[in-house]
Amino acid sequence: MPKLHVITGAPGAGKSTLLQHLGAYPFASADFDELPESDGRLLGIDITSPSASPVWPAYNRLWAKIAAMMLRSGRPVLILCPLTPSEWAGAAFGDVVDPSCVAWARLDCVDADRRARLAARGWDREQIEEAIKDAEELRCVVPQQFTTTGRSPVEVAAAMADWVSSGSE
Repeated sequence: MPKLHVITGAPGAGKSTLLQHLGAYPFASADFDELPESDGRLLGIDITSPSASPVWPAYNRLWAKIAAMMLRSGRPVLILCPLTPSEWAGAAFGDVVDPSCVAWARLDCVDADRRARLAARGWDREQIEEAIKDAEELRCVVPQQFTTTGRSPVEVAAAMADWVSSGSE
């Protein structure tokens, strides 16, 4: 069975920027941020708002089903998302995608880069500090890292492609 590779990352790590550079490689890739409209809405709900947290497990399960459909192609799949491995498991992914077929890595950057990137998006200080805390949490639970600090998206995409093609854990 082809392997599902999940790249997690806190806001500002570069997941959405990186996605446009992954199409050149022989695996399918998608980002959790692709489904909502530009205003964060999906089916009329602002899925990006903390007030939508009660529906996040359903949204995560939707992505598990999308990943399972992509895996049917027989090719490896790379999903970019903000989840921890326990959040992934908590969304009952095991019955959709076998957990033993999932490899995890983290997209990250230094905190100064994250602050600058999120400030450029118009995020306020409190939102930025929450993203910094999310990054700290991910650093503790996902040891495999790809950094976007000091590297171009093309370089990071190539490193990820090597990881996916090698079948790395």
